[in-house]
Amino acid sequence: MLATARWAQRVLIVLFALVPVIVVTLAFAPALLVLPFHRSRTAHAVSMVRQLAAWTKALLLSSRER
Repeated sequence: MLATARWAQRVLIVLFALVPVIVVTLAFAPALLVLPFHRSRTAHAVSMVRQLAAWTKALLLSSRER
């Protein structure tokens, strides 16, 4: 029973942790749909994608260390 409770707790933590990741990804979507079509802003769009990937990777790696 204790193992089942821990498993359920981990599932809930992951679900709650996914909410900010989804919100940030959805917030990036409009910019990523518009910026690449402006030549002067393509580099900015690439840096935004890299930052989003780095943030997500750091979030996932830090959650594994606990």
